[in-house]
Amino acid sequence: MGLKRKILVFSFAFSSIGGPLALVGQFSQSISALEVILSIILFMPVTYLTYYSMNKIWDRGGLYDYVNKFTPKISPYLLYFWVFSYFLYLSYTIDYIVYWILNFNGIISYLLVLGLSSAISIIVLFERELEFLLASTIMQILFIIPIHWSLKLISPYEMTVNGVISTALLYVCITLTPFVGNGKDKEGISGIIYAYLISGALLLMDSFFSIPRLIYLVSSLSTFSLIIVEFMSLRNLLSKFNVNKIYLIIVFLVSTLISLIDPKGYYIYTISPSVASLYVALSIFFTSITISAENLLIRILGIISIGLMAYGFFTSLQFSSLTILIEQIASILIIFGISTFKMKRKIA
Repeated sequence: MGLKRKILVFSFAFSSIGGPLALVGQFSQSISALEVILSIILFMPVTYLTYYSMNKIWDRGGLYDYVNKFTPKISPYLLYFWVFSYFLYLSYTIDYIVYWILNFNGIISYLLVLGLSSAISIIVLFERELEFLLASTIMQILFIIPIHWSLKLISPYEMTVNGVISTALLYVCITLTPFVGNGKDKEGISGIIYAYLISGALLLMDSFFSIPRLIYLVSSLSTFSLIIVEFMSLRNLLSKFNVNKIYLIIVFLVSTLISLIDPKGYYIYTISPSVASLYVALSIFFTSITISAENLLIRILGIISIGLMAYGFFTSLQFSSLTILIEQIASILIIFGISTFKMKRKIA
């Protein structure tokens, strides 16, 4: 049972990183090997502090459990920003798979969106997420191996500081790993470190190759797996508040149907507030660690992680579109207001 648990936690962590096949298939063409190395080093504090929080407290509430235990006054802020962000992730990522990766349109795209949404709902309903992610991890690793790929002899891409930081932030969803929940004696806790290092090594290896078109298309499996990770994380967290998974599935399916009215518009107008809110939520988490930690090194790593999240938040703001920028700011203010109201009621 111990080995099985460790493998399943590793699969969850592995799939949370984009997953790796998505990073290789969708992003590695514009990333140099040096950028990959520097990004892995730069993002290591985030990964380590996520691992650190799991050592302190590891239950189905994930990051929320840590914040609620050590800095409870700010836990409502993390809860509402995080749930808002990842719930939007579920439906717009399906649109991303169908309309951007696979490039379908018309009736086929509608049927595929409904099919993928139904498949996700069934997996979540019967709580078979970890078994699916294990199979997905095996498939992803097989496709990531660069068999018959052509080498890129000279990289045409110039490395920049912004490029390194942006590449590092591609791994940000590894912070979902704590939401897989605890096993006996915290079995599998090191899976997050192994998943991060192996994913980084695979991305580094593949950065030397030109990625075949097939790998880009198959990377939709990796993106689909990330949705499963997100859905399971939401299910686990909300179960702490006695929210039945049936309600979560119903709202998810309704939001997916709404997206069909204008899939590309839905994607554009949901991804922006979602990503901005995620960086706010993670900034709250790392602030909690920085405040509560007694170890100076942990505090330094916390400050570095907060800086990365702040950079991610700033770059997520859509200054090129006043409408989307207003939407982002409005959603943040509304969630902040709701969180403040809940916090005051909690204190009272």
